[in-house]
Amino acid sequence: MSNNIFSGKRFQLLLKQHFIHNTQFLLLATGAYVGVIFIVLTLAQIGNDLKPHGLSHFQELMSVFVALFSILYVGHSFPAFRSKESTISYLMIPASVLEKFIFEFVSRIGFILLTLPLLFWLTFNLQGYFFAIFTDHTFEPVGLQHTVKLDAPEDYQYLIYALIIGGGLFALSLAFTGAAMFTKQPLVRSLFAVALVVMFFGGYSYLVIEHLGLEKYNPPDTMVLLPMHEGPALIFFTLALYVASAVMLFVAYLKLKEREV
Repeated sequence: MSNNIFSGKRFQLLLKQHFIHNTQFLLLATGAYVGVIFIVLTLAQIGNDLKPHGLSHFQELMSVFVALFSILYVGHSFPAFRSKESTISYLMIPASVLEKFIFEFVSRIGFILLTLPLLFWLTFNLQGYFFAIFTDHTFEPVGLQHTVKLDAPEDYQYLIYALIIGGGLFALSLAFTGAAMFTKQPLVRSLFAVALVVMFFGGYSYLVIEHLGLEKYNPPDTMVLLPMHEGPALIFFTLALYVASAVMLFVAYLKLKEREV
């Protein structure tokens, strides 16, 4: 690949510059994330007669915390676009559009998907040991493998993993693209745009099914374009999520390139 398009040396400088300039913010954000988890776990334990949390609580709470904080963090990608002065400084950085885009993707989506589950696992076990000191209950630590291990049917285990990853990537891609498109309040505007689209298609589907009598039409399976069986349906929707994520990321890249012109 041409050196004008992507240079590993320039990309490393971008990463180094980012972590040097944002060390304080990253530490504060990490502390806030860990602190909120610790407080929520403690309050939940107090409301549950001081009983220690188990594996089911771990996976349920981890899903909520990782999803919520990931959307919040990724939804504020491209922070330099929030003001005209910072945008000009960002565009003058000696790096290609592709390098800036990959850097933003790695530092936001890639970094967050690796660190948030790990931080939750560490905090969960730390809080469990800490709380066990003041109670008569024994805390059983949760293994690191349970951050990715799911109880799924063996026949469709890998498909379900792929579907969950695809769904998470699609949600983060929406927030990422919204941050590239909107200058002010990107996350709020992205959520509003998604809500409008969902409401539109929901209303349209209701009109078609209820008022046009589509629910009374039962065509044979051979005439239905969408797969009806469990396995093919999982494959179809998984591929659809990955394709949709790729499209959204391509739109984000085009918006970044548009600002560079």
